[in-house]
Amino acid sequence: MTRSGVLSLVALLAGLAPTLAADLATIKKDGVLPALTTGNDKPNVYMDASGEPVGFEVDMCNMIAAKLGVKLDLKVLAWEGLLPSISSGRTAMICSGVNMTKARAQAFDFTVPYSRTAIVAMVPAATTNVSGPTDLGGKVVGACIGADGEDVVREIGGFKDVRVYPGVAELFADMLAKRVDVAIVGDKQAAGFMQSRPGQFKIVGKPYKVNLVGYPLSKGSAEMKSAVDTIISDARKDGTLNAMAKKSFDLDDYDAALPPVGQDARF
Repeated sequence: MTRSGVLSLVALLAGLAPTLAADLATIKKDGVLPALTTGNDKPNVYMDASGEPVGFEVDMCNMIAAKLGVKLDLKVLAWEGLLPSISSGRTAMICSGVNMTKARAQAFDFTVPYSRTAIVAMVPAATTNVSGPTDLGGKVVGACIGADGEDVVREIGGFKDVRVYPGVAELFADMLAKRVDVAIVGDKQAAGFMQSRPGQFKIVGKPYKVNLVGYPLSKGSAEMKSAVDTIISDARKDGTLNAMAKKSFDLDDYDAALPPVGQDARF
């Protein structure tokens, strides 16, 4: 989607009155699964050369749509607008890796986890005075908005300053420009960036935490949750989920860090 298309969508959403969330019956009747993504969380999801969102999150949502017997209608929107769009019923799914937190679980019906993010500290390769994610004293720290970044940095504390970004593209640009000393970011995102800049950056210490990722649905979406839970569980059982993760992240046994198949996250 072009920039003008993104702006048009923002304007459209801003002008709509809240509506009831589309339930599973409506989705199947219409033959369309409406969904939103940031397109700015490489390698989870990013824009290809033609301006279309691609990556693991898109593959997962396309699989879910296919299993439901409908087409995926995926639009691009800034992160700040994603969860409110679920709450208002303006979209049915988010294809951008939403971390499952206790606070969010009170506002949404989450599916079973299908992904995870280990939160790590990435620094320039020459850095010797940062031992891990909790060693931020005197540092300018960069992080993306949300539970994978800014929330974690503020929870840890001790930093000199924190710079918050809408996505990893902007965060990594500032890392390259040396405007940020430490990036608190997901392991997959850090690994993908480091592969594109061999020898320039490194991950230090152990992950601060591992966040589980699931699809947030409007409260009361029991039928939709049951259907998507079954699709996720089947994809784990038959190896489809791990195959898609291998393609996007080059990681083996990706779902090994998730709860047992079919089990909801516990907070």
